[in-house]
Amino acid sequence: MDARTKRAWTGLVTYANGNATNAEVGATVAACMGWVSAVAAFGLFDWVGTTDLITQAEEYRSGVDILLRFLCSRPKSAERKSLASPARSFLFEHGQHIGAMTLTEIRYNERIDKSLQKFGYTPSERETFKEQSDRIWNNAKYIPRGQHTPVGTDWLPLGIKAPTREYQDLADPICDFLMSEYQKYLNRQPTRKEKEPPPVVPIFVCPRCNKLVMPERTGRKTYCSICTDPARAEKYRQHAPTAEGRDYQWLYRLRSKNPGSRKVFLRNQKNRERLKQVKLRQKESSRCQGLLLEMHL
Repeated sequence: MDARTKRAWTGLVTYANGNATNAEVGATVAACMGWVSAVAAFGLFDWVGTTDLITQAEEYRSGVDILLRFLCSRPKSAERKSLASPARSFLFEHGQHIGAMTLTEIRYNERIDKSLQKFGYTPSERETFKEQSDRIWNNAKYIPRGQHTPVGTDWLPLGIKAPTREYQDLADPICDFLMSEYQKYLNRQPTRKEKEPPPVVPIFVCPRCNKLVMPERTGRKTYCSICTDPARAEKYRQHAPTAEGRDYQWLYRLRSKNPGSRKVFLRNQKNRERLKQVKLRQKESSRCQGLLLEMHL
């Protein structure tokens, strides 16, 4: 997954969860478009800080949230069934807004560079865009402004123009991006090692807090970062040996004694019997076994 695609997915999750600032929403939409479409599209760079951006972000957030949850829902699940109709309706509505492919003149300048900087593109990425623009101009045939004679090498058949799309509102490029990602999934080549198809999208819903999550590595997490430790602790408690907590506390207090006091304490028959029972009960407890090993018992 390249940097732009990862930025788009991460931004969409933040936006759908209701945690994105206006600038972050604009950056996410720009990432969904790609820089060529972003600088050519319906005044995107004029949205930042305007009422139009705020209004559209609030209007379409619930639709984007439903669509994302639908795409990462489990097959044959009740959630997929309940989200299917509104998600498909939202996708169809904004799919109709996406204009046909057009050709746009590529011109990377200082204004565009500053705009892309606002939308979170790194210096190295912006430098790559500039190099791409320069490469197109150096390999294309065109007529400079104010002149009548063509110049250039005429190596590129489309000249200084590149394919792009036109959109009507904020949700259109988001839907376009999601469908292009879906098409990538359909075009993938299955491997023999696959026991079942991989997830359609790289995101998931945390089963503990019900928020969308974009993991660092796909398929390696089940919960969001906030819920991982509590969920792991809960799972451990469910499978922990009987009376582990009480026995652990007893061993912990025993360990806190100095070696001499500990030896005197264990001379007592009742305490020796308790230690014997703890060892038998907590054979599978890594916590208790760690304390026993530390005390050489």
